[in-house]
Amino acid sequence: MQLGYSQDDSLSFNPDSLETANVSTDTLSQVSAESISEESPAVLDPSIPLTIDAGYKGFLWGSSFQTTIITNFTKINKPDTSSMVKSFVGNLGPDSAHVHYFFADSGFWKVEIDFVIHDLSVEKQVQTFLRHEKNISEVYGPPSKINHKESGVSSAYSNLLDQRFSNAFYRSSWKAEPAVIELYLNSSVLLPKSDVSIFSGNYSILKLVYYNPDYMYSSSPAPPSQELPSIFEIY
Repeated sequence: MQLGYSQDDSLSFNPDSLETANVSTDTLSQVSAESISEESPAVLDPSIPLTIDAGYKGFLWGSSFQTTIITNFTKINKPDTSSMVKSFVGNLGPDSAHVHYFFADSGFWKVEIDFVIHDLSVEKQVQTFLRHEKNISEVYGPPSKINHKESGVSSAYSNLLDQRFSNAFYRSSWKAEPAVIELYLNSSVLLPKSDVSIFSGNYSILKLVYYNPDYMYSSSPAPPSQELPSIFEIY
């Protein structure tokens, strides 16, 4: 039986660490107060399997968009009522995260977890990725695919007048039939760190995705091609 993995740094597996009712201040600062739902979650039916072959944390693959998601996370109310995504915010172990449930014509097919990145350091972001990779591997075995690449300047780079990016691309995949698990880090940090950075903001992404290829179906037609204006009109 396969459950979710522990976010703890220790080797022991603790399913209770996957979802907690606490929502960090750093996470909530990214979501407006008006968008947070105060609905109390219902109780999960004990007859529903929690294994990844059935769904994600008791929410079954193929469930309709109208089906209630039982979770300790706090729901984010989105203004776009046509969106086929339900979003929540909370903690996964020691990490703040936004959890998004995606629906297609065939029902629920993917959950995408966006971890909140606090450390603006490629080295620390890679360490966080490797921690998740280790924990997932303890539950599902070693990754079936690994792609680790680093480029750009090192953390010792110090030329303020020629600021450059330090980059790391890490991706690991697991097969947990019928589901697939993807862990993805795209780390990009401008160096040297300064109060006068040429480019402001956080350019790094850390995602964990569980999806079921059997439900990746959509009958929506592809958007029509648009004729773009000349580059001379844009610039």
